[in-house]
Amino acid sequence: MRAQIRSAVGRRVSPALGWARTLESFDRPAWLYRLGGAAPTGELRFRPARPVTDADLALCRRLVAAYRLARSEAPPPSGMWSHAVFDERQRALRDALQRGEPAAVADLLGAMFRSDFVLGMAPGSLGRERRPGPLARLSWLSSMNKLVALAESLGTIRTENPEQGAVGSALRAGIDELVAGMEDQLGLSLDFPHVGAAYGVVAGGRLITPETPDQVYGAARLRAVIDAYLPRSDEPPRIVEIGGGYGAMAYWLLQMLDARYVIVDLPIVGVLQGYFLSQALGHEAVALHGEAPAQVTILPNHALASVQAPVDVFANKDSLPEIPLDAAVGYLEWARSACRGPFYSNNQESAAVFDGVAQNVACELVERVGGFTRVRRDASWLRRGYVEEVFLPVSGAAAGLAANASI
Repeated sequence: MRAQIRSAVGRRVSPALGWARTLESFDRPAWLYRLGGAAPTGELRFRPARPVTDADLALCRRLVAAYRLARSEAPPPSGMWSHAVFDERQRALRDALQRGEPAAVADLLGAMFRSDFVLGMAPGSLGRERRPGPLARLSWLSSMNKLVALAESLGTIRTENPEQGAVGSALRAGIDELVAGMEDQLGLSLDFPHVGAAYGVVAGGRLITPETPDQVYGAARLRAVIDAYLPRSDEPPRIVEIGGGYGAMAYWLLQMLDARYVIVDLPIVGVLQGYFLSQALGHEAVALHGEAPAQVTILPNHALASVQAPVDVFANKDSLPEIPLDAAVGYLEWARSACRGPFYSNNQESAAVFDGVAQNVACELVERVGGFTRVRRDASWLRRGYVEEVFLPVSGAAAGLAANASI
């Protein structure tokens, strides 16, 4: 994440350094020397940006209004998402929003997945760079690694064990079969929505972006948490996610179950979420700041108190470490009083220092705030160094659920 942020301000990763970092993050080294020709090969597929329509312009007018309202109520972002991101990487989008130019906003968002302003949430402009042969091969194998890891987590294939000589067995039948098994298990299509000129690998006739396996995994794990720890009800669960990226985990979860979903994030990130989810789910399914709630409601970070409590589920994926400490504590204090069900966290714990400040560690924040009991702690199937945790509010009812639940 930090490497992506730094590259966004003009320090592009050199080919040698890019190779080293990709290699370091690849966690199936036996694939590099034992697969031979067994692994399928392929290349990135780029979808073209769609022409801007009147409906797109209407949506972007709403996005401009919501952004300007949010910015009028709160100061600019602080912490690691301030200068390096807001002032540099997101400048073009920010300026178009501040000037109130919906046509310019529509053009930028129509190709959002090729841009700098999604870096840290998706590969964005980094994927446009031509890679030398060995690095392109490693990148392809990394995409296959993520797909196999997702299938292993779902139990649709056996987990690979190189100690017993099983290397790349899931790939030998072809990636089409691999994708079909996951789609049957999840009850959805893994094809990425036709939004934002996305790119990725083609598997089973589906466009699968580099971040799709991780986002689908987060959604599937969150659904499992809801099934395990939330009492059955005829009403759809009410979920609040803090720091939702461009809205991908929300999108995939809503393909799996009916829910009412609130995302709370920085105003400019809310623009990305509002655009992506409106285009993927339908404009009427998404409410922006200042509008009446809908199935998905996008709110700026300073408007958390406007969320009607109690809510059923609180979630955070890959952002608590980066949130300024006071804000992160404030979010958890709100959840402690407003959430009656599980808190799902999927985050890294490196506590890396950025601009002189160490990143947060989710479980340490929870311990500091108090009021929760941890009932699960597991390593992520998809990202080495990431930890999934489930916390429940401290109460007799929660303790009873924890005693009988499993995921």
